[in-house]
Amino acid sequence: MSQATTDAALEAAQQAEYQKHLTDAPIADFAKFAGISVDEAVSRRVAAAVEAAPPKMDVTVRPIEPQGNLLGFAKLKIGGVTVDEFKIMENKEGQLFVGMPSRPDRTNPTGFRSMVFIDRDVRDTFTQAAIEQYRVAVERAQDVAAKLKPAPIKEQVAKAQKEADKANAALPEKEKGAKKREERA
Repeated sequence: MSQATTDAALEAAQQAEYQKHLTDAPIADFAKFAGISVDEAVSRRVAAAVEAAPPKMDVTVRPIEPQGNLLGFAKLKIGGVTVDEFKIMENKEGQLFVGMPSRPDRTNPTGFRSMVFIDRDVRDTFTQAAIEQYRVAVERAQDVAAKLKPAPIKEQVAKAQKEADKANAALPEKEKGAKKREERA
């Protein structure tokens, strides 16, 4: 074996030992192994954990009036990248799923070509978050709609008549007649 190969193997072994201490050993043992203070050992372990952590995923949804099996759209922000126009759809069994952004493609058997490809684990996490956000948004919209739902016409007319009668009762007799003449003209 050449000296360069031996040195590379030794360095790789030392790096593996360092990583093992960095992630698995108690902080005091890691600090002793690396020849650093406990504070520096904590700082290095935190930095390594932050670096290894997956980027933050931010999901927003926009429900729409259903158009066939299309129920809404979702946007994914992850690691400084934003991808829009994911489709929230419903399959024949009534289950929700997220379709990838796509564009028409006559050469593809489905008639569309996906524009974004996401690893399964990230896609599963995103799909769960998008479907949950969609359900929350729909519930919120239904609550708002229920609060804004107007009373039936008969109730509206009866309420308006009561208010008019009350306003007319408060008018002096002289003005009541004048109001009636104005209404007839």
